Amino acid sequence: MTDAKKARIEREYTAEHARAVALLERIGNRLQDLPAPGNDDHPIHYGHIGDLARVNYLLREIETFLDQSQRGE
Repeated sequence: MTDAKKARIEREYTAEHARAVALLERIGNRLQDLPAPGNDDHPIHYGHIGDLARVNYLLREIETFLDQSQRGE
């Protein structure tokens, strides 16, 4: 592999990593903005529970993918 190709791969990896970190930060902010228990202005209902269950499912999928990726599977 040439030095130029290695440098391009490093730049692209760094950019993708930065995008993933930024996305994770935005997701964290959105989770913090969800309705809080006991908030009478926006009462929690079963739809909220389902939404969070779906988010948790997707996050576990990502975690599993990253674990497998680190192990080289």
